[in-house]
Amino acid sequence: MLTRVAHRGTGIDHDPGPTVVWSEPRTLQPRTRRRDRRSRGIRGPLAPRAVPITRSRSIRFDEQVLSAWDLLVAVHPQLQFIDIAVSDVPEPGDPALSVFDPADAGVPARITVYRWALEVRASTPGHLRDLIKDVMAEQAAAFLGADAHAVDYGYPRV
Repeated sequence: MLTRVAHRGTGIDHDPGPTVVWSEPRTLQPRTRRRDRRSRGIRGPLAPRAVPITRSRSIRFDEQVLSAWDLLVAVHPQLQFIDIAVSDVPEPGDPALSVFDPADAGVPARITVYRWALEVRASTPGHLRDLIKDVMAEQAAAFLGADAHAVDYGYPRV
């Protein structure tokens, strides 16, 4: 910053040259992006949160598992005491689609469904939906000690 220096008492105004005046650093304002950088398309959400398209694949998978389980519980009410869990991948040494853990000393029975294992085997979303229904029917049959076709009459879908 250039300033003009006046000497006191002399009444003479003279310019000794540029002087440096130190000041507080300016705070940076947050920048907003105003253009499509590198032609990658628009950034940010494409749809409002309330629209079904904004749900992730894992949330949609969870909803499919719960709806398949609710259909089985409607026919067999004794299944309502089983916990349903969804995990991404199975244990390294156990390549299963799902696992049934029986009840044990205060811990309720649990069915764990592995999302990635089912998604890899399904070729289309409809095939995935049928595969989920078949897996849930097999696990419900394991709990009830019955045949999977007796638990779900449409059992061999895949």
